Order: sequence, then structure tokens, then C-alpha cells
Amino acid sequence: MSVYLYLFHGRDSIDQDMDGWGCEGPTIGPLSYVHTTYGGEVKLRGARDVMERFFPNTEIHFHDGFGEHAIQLAADCLPHDGKFYGDWSVCTAAALRPRGFQRVKPVCDACGSDNVTRDAVAVWDQDTQAWTLLSTYDCTTCQECERESDDLIDWKSLDGTVASDPAHIAPTADLPIVAPHAACPGDMPCRA
Repeated sequence: MSVYLYLFHGRDSIDQDMDGWGCEGPTIGPLSYVHTTYGGEVKLRGARDVMERFFPNTEIHFHDGFGEHAIQLAADCLPHDGKFYGDWSVCTAAALRPRGFQRVKPVCDACGSDNVTRDAVAVWDQDTQAWTLLSTYDCTTCQECERESDDLIDWKSLDGTVASDPAHIAPTADLPIVAPHAACPGDMPCRA
């Protein structure tokens, strides 16, 4: 299971006098783990594309497609990309979904079965001793009617009603939507 590091209550400097809750930060992930050592640093492990996207100017050593990065805390704040965050949460993708998020499933557009598979590539992760999904492809196969195509999927809610493709709902394809946090001012969305 992957986790995400959600940063919030950000400020421009460590000693900035805060009138409000501060700015929302990124939601970093998916990550293999987040580890805090003696309240002095936060260590992250993630796939190369994730680590390079969120830490582009940082020297990270990669092994088998994964890298680790230790962030030194600065006066109890987690620094990232020129901001200092007073709060952060480690959570799963499910916890980042907006309230009222509609759960969906892919079904075959010909026979209606939800027994569909998609071509993918997995890599062996020596640390977890398990196969880890690296990439998925467009080619989908219905295991019931044996139809194969790049565009055979219809999306349905779990109760069977027509639903939107979840890839077209998110504001960005590579970052999860983040649920509004209780500490956000008003109805301000908390997005990565």
C-alpha cells in the first residue's frame, strides 16, 4: 500500500507571524514509506518519477527505480520548495479523496462484466519482496467475452449507475484530490 505526505499550514519563513492557517502545500506521493527520526528529519522513499517531480534539485541516489530522501526539519517546520510547513499528515490515497467521492468500477461496454483486466508492467521490489506496479497501458481485456481493445471500458458506480471516468474528474492526472481539512479557512479546497 502506498502512502502520501500531505503538507499544510505553510509559511514563507520560519519566523513569519501567522494571521491565518497558512498555505496549502503539495501532496507528495505515492511513497513506499514516510519515517520520522527523533523529530529532526522526515525520510521518504518513492519511485524515481515521484522523487524527481517533488525534489527536482535534490541529489537522490536511486536503486531499482526507487530513491530515498531525508528532509531536515527547520524549527519544527518541514521545508519544501521555499515554504515551511507547520503541519503534515501521512495518509493513504483513500483518505485524500473528497467527501462524497463516488466509488466506481470499469465494466465491459459489450457484455457489462466488471471482470476486466489491463496490460501493465510490474517490477520486483527487493525491500518489500513483492511485485510493484510500475505502469499500466491502454489495452484492456474483458475476461468474460474475451473482447480486447484500448477503449472498451464504461464506468459505473458500485450500484450500477453510469459514472464518469475517474481520470477525467481529478484536476491533474498525477496528483490525488485532497479532501478539505478541518483547519482550512472557509470552503477553501485543500489541493496538492
